[in-house]
Amino acid sequence: MRKTLTLIWILIASLSLQAQSSDGWSLRKDKDGVKVYYKQTSNVHEIKLATSLKIPLSGLIQLFAEVENYPKWGYKVMESKLLQRVSDTEMYYYSRLDFPWPMSDRDLIMHTKLTQDPVSRRITATSVAVPDYIPAVKDVERMRNAHTQWTLVPGNGGWVYVEYYIYSHPGGNIPDWLVNMAIDVGPRETIKNIRNTIQQHRYQTAKLAYIKE
Repeated sequence: MRKTLTLIWILIASLSLQAQSSDGWSLRKDKDGVKVYYKQTSNVHEIKLATSLKIPLSGLIQLFAEVENYPKWGYKVMESKLLQRVSDTEMYYYSRLDFPWPMSDRDLIMHTKLTQDPVSRRITATSVAVPDYIPAVKDVERMRNAHTQWTLVPGNGGWVYVEYYIYSHPGGNIPDWLVNMAIDVGPRETIKNIRNTIQQHRYQTAKLAYIKE
């Protein structure tokens, strides 16, 4: 009996190790072609989504470059505008997010940089909050802590493996446990919206001179 219990515990431990990778990411959801991973390094979880999209690299980068269109596919994004385009691969932008009453809407200013490995063609687009880039907006809570990263890895047959990393805190008096309850809703909806948006001809046929396909 004791040997049987020992074997059961070994099996449980083995399954736990498979669910959590060596770098701390734990698979929480796998639905509709999107895997959602969590990592806890503070009171608010980091999350990472992984999926595959059939789209040229230029198509996705074109989508990300069109800041004014973020409300069309970004979850709860009600306004978005370019503040400064430093180059084809660097920009500052503003977004305002719709929060349910009685909470105030949130806004954030992000500094985005894009790099591409010339050999693997892997693209990394990293955005970090710069909350004091422009003055605060009346009756809107400025998000001061946000970090996102898109990783795009080209594969066979026109498919791109996509990882979307997010760590952010909405600020204000929202408790951390409540933030964690809904932390992956927005990113999952955003991925779903992107999947629909990139079916448009202009994204499927996009070609950007600074992107190596």
